[in-house]
Amino acid sequence: MASRFVDAGSVDDFILEQENKSTAQKTQRDVKLLQLFLVNKNEERNIEDIPIGELNEYMSDFIISVRTKNGKEYEPSSLRSLLASFERHLKRKNYPASIINDLAFEKTRKTLESKQKQLKKQGKGNKPNASVALTTSELNTLYEKDLLGTRSPESLLNTLWLNNTMHFGLRGCKEHRDMCWGDVKLKQTADGEELLEFNERQTKTRTGSDCRDVRKMAPKMFATDGSERDPVVVYKLYERKRPGKMNEDDSPFYLAVNNTLKKESLQTKEWFKAAPVGINKLNSLMKTMAQKAGINNERLRNHSGRKTMIQTLSENDIPPTHIAQLSGHKNLKSLESYSKVSSKQEMQMSKVLSGYTSGSAAKTSSDKTVNSPPTCSPISEAQQAMALFSGAVIKGGNFSININTVNQSPKLTLEQEPSQNSAKDEALSKWKRLNFRGQ
Repeated sequence: MASRFVDAGSVDDFILEQENKSTAQKTQRDVKLLQLFLVNKNEERNIEDIPIGELNEYMSDFIISVRTKNGKEYEPSSLRSLLASFERHLKRKNYPASIINDLAFEKTRKTLESKQKQLKKQGKGNKPNASVALTTSELNTLYEKDLLGTRSPESLLNTLWLNNTMHFGLRGCKEHRDMCWGDVKLKQTADGEELLEFNERQTKTRTGSDCRDVRKMAPKMFATDGSERDPVVVYKLYERKRPGKMNEDDSPFYLAVNNTLKKESLQTKEWFKAAPVGINKLNSLMKTMAQKAGINNERLRNHSGRKTMIQTLSENDIPPTHIAQLSGHKNLKSLESYSKVSSKQEMQMSKVLSGYTSGSAAKTSSDKTVNSPPTCSPISEAQQAMALFSGAVIKGGNFSININTVNQSPKLTLEQEPSQNSAKDEALSKWKRLNFRGQ
């Protein structure tokens, strides 16, 4: 009888295996940098072995003096990220104090705050190298250059990656790398419309540590017009061009391109190998596409696909709560870093402001004049006079009322058509019915 319990091995090793690999590598790299700084200070102890007071002083000095490999200042967010790495390392080593939360490291935190202010004065902190969303023109260029589409194994793989990024909200590399063929299922609606539904695995924001933390909706992409941009058409072609044995549910989703394939055999041969695509290739798909297409934009990277998704939905007035369900964000405020004013919108705003400062009338999208004065309808003398007695109850006495105007209006007559000025007719009738006799 099979045992119900397997050998668990080292618990610590198991915990480390479940940690995000990129996070673990960054933590190790940052701690190594701090240790190098300590060696320059003639300090040979590991950071977890240094008493709190001394480590606080070392950390403060480190923040002020650390530079990048080329001798330049770090970005403010990078310095904060370094402290986060030290915090993770010390926490794992059961260090008795927290850099982020405890009063013992207040000097370190104040030093970081002051350093960030200094860097901001120098123009740092504006994220000049952050990835950007694809423009419609750039997207069309990629299709025109056959870097997206269904005409070759490479363009097909690129299109699958972009579709999965934008429709399923997947992040740059790891979430794509972890995908299996069975994670995407071809289904139909009750009306017979075809769609692809995604079953999510572990992500950056949903690691699996909380069983209740799941997506409120299963991401889907629906069939469109049957062209090479139709996601269902792309998926079906990919299914036919994969090796049959790689269509099992647990097979890798992204397969390596068969580079030995000749153009004349594209219609009959399998386009892909029975092996997963390399992680380095998968991690640089967008950058490679942009370079091959001659798009001169170094900020186009894998993360651009996710930014394109969020910005496109935002520009089309999709509510942030709906966008977050697709993108997988827990915090709606996080969407602000993805959604930004497009170049077209920047140009439109600039032209509006230029029209104002130059003295010309600025136009809105509906061609209505923005700075035109409001119009007012004239009020007749009879209406002005009647307004004095509107709703009033007058009792006793004799009244003599004279209404004088500088510019006399034409007299109202009973023969005047009501349809021409019904307000004047009504005012005149009320005026004639007034009785000012004393009681």
